[in-house]
Amino acid sequence: MLQLTGAQAVVECLKEEKVEYIFGVAGTCILPILDVLSQTPEINYISTPHEQIAVHMAEGYARASGKIGVVIVSRGPGSANTMIGMVNAYPSSSPILVIAGQTATIHLGREAFEEFDLVSIFRPVTKFSYQIERMEKIPEILRRAFKIALFGRPGPVFLSIPQDLLREKGNVNIFSSESYHPSSRFLPDPDEIEKAVTLLMESQNPVIYAGRGIILSKATPELIELSELLSLPVVSTPTQSDIFPTDHPLYTWNREIVSEADTLLVVGTRLSEFSTDAWTLIQEGTKIIQIDIDSFQLSKIYPLEIAILGDAKISLRELISSIKRRMVSEEKDEKIVKRFEELKKLKNQLLRERWPDKEWDAKPIRPWRLLKDLRETLEKDAIIVEDSAALGSWIRRCFDFYEPGTHYSVVSGGSMGFGFPAALGIKLAKKDRQVVCIVGDGSLMMVLSAISAMVNYNIPIILLINNNQSYMQIKFRQKPPYLGSILNNPPFEKIAELFGAYAEKVEEPNDIKPALQRAISTNRPSVINIITTEDPRYANPNTYFGIKPRYLSGEIPKR
Repeated sequence: MLQLTGAQAVVECLKEEKVEYIFGVAGTCILPILDVLSQTPEINYISTPHEQIAVHMAEGYARASGKIGVVIVSRGPGSANTMIGMVNAYPSSSPILVIAGQTATIHLGREAFEEFDLVSIFRPVTKFSYQIERMEKIPEILRRAFKIALFGRPGPVFLSIPQDLLREKGNVNIFSSESYHPSSRFLPDPDEIEKAVTLLMESQNPVIYAGRGIILSKATPELIELSELLSLPVVSTPTQSDIFPTDHPLYTWNREIVSEADTLLVVGTRLSEFSTDAWTLIQEGTKIIQIDIDSFQLSKIYPLEIAILGDAKISLRELISSIKRRMVSEEKDEKIVKRFEELKKLKNQLLRERWPDKEWDAKPIRPWRLLKDLRETLEKDAIIVEDSAALGSWIRRCFDFYEPGTHYSVVSGGSMGFGFPAALGIKLAKKDRQVVCIVGDGSLMMVLSAISAMVNYNIPIILLINNNQSYMQIKFRQKPPYLGSILNNPPFEKIAELFGAYAEKVEEPNDIKPALQRAISTNRPSVINIITTEDPRYANPNTYFGIKPRYLSGEIPKR
């Protein structure tokens, strides 16, 4: 046993967990922890201008590193300010630990300054929410929080620690992290695997629909092998375009192919509102095989033909092994070969229709010109963080991703302002990679002060602003005068320069690539303010090409 203060116990547990970064805002309730951290060179403390920014940075770091993202904030309003980040992290399956200071135990229940029932506030958006009541329990509860955040389907956890416990001394045990990290590689039921293989091999039009679970399980190699083995087309959920190489002939961004499937293999996705067009995309009669590590997701909305509870990587490996055992020769049967040729033709047709055929040099800059120049300038393994709804659907149609872990988006938490801070956290985890955040002007205004953290800690990302002076995803649904969706933006490049970042403003299409190249060459925190069209016709490919979408967010579709 060690004799430590509560604050020392917290930091020792974080060290044992190999925590590299802590994000947060200073406060009186957490001063004992900050004092210990100031003497702890193994952990880097990142001071952010707002608690929401801290959580988004922690989520970006966690998603890119696979480790837990840690946030330490004060009581009351300081804790409440993390809520938006936690709302985003929960459906994103992001392992984050928020440690909040709390009123001293002797004052609890007296309506003390900034006293709130934080545990109840955070319970709906966390896997575990708890207030530590004794100093000696700090290591035990932290071990439990780490395990819950990282085990199975990852997610955020919340701990509240009264400030007197942080100063109190006592005897505690600090255990090795290996002792409380069970494996999340659940083995699937062999009988269900065999049933799934039979169904996939007998189907005439099978399709794979896969999501973020592929990234969490590092299952892209298995997904590619299974797809190629049976010539199965792969569709990714809208916010995870990097699960499968988008230039592969079996990848398609046309989600209508999901509606045409007779058998649908669903892997690592919750089949959420956006990924299913409000549960209208998958047609009645489709036989669904679903693989998920979270039993709650199985048959949650859709009745399943086969439910497989297990890790995505191991489950796909088992499917592959069974299929290979059943193939009597190395030659693929005629049905599989014919399906590949048909899918290859479909992909070539989609590629011909991918880009608009005009307005490449138009001003203000069009979405496709921006994305084409960006893709041609960046390295193939560059990381794109997306926080611009107006460019999101264009990214899914026009932007290629070649490797897993190169596309980050807000997922279904939906919090505007996620992208910029998350990109900073991602860069801390992936220092050798190019990181570009494509942010809308509306999203940026919500976390503009994060420029200070970017500059203060010299985090060299490129912040690419899609400046269309609008909440474009609201504007295109409105009629003039577009009440509430017109923005009057400041000169972002000048604000960035005042903070100390490298910054440019781009209005000419031919200036996009040179500006990007200059930003890359500086290897400094960089901001490029790109003036794009305000016309709501360009809000997404459907509005531009005149396609009536199956579903628009905010509508209530008929089923």
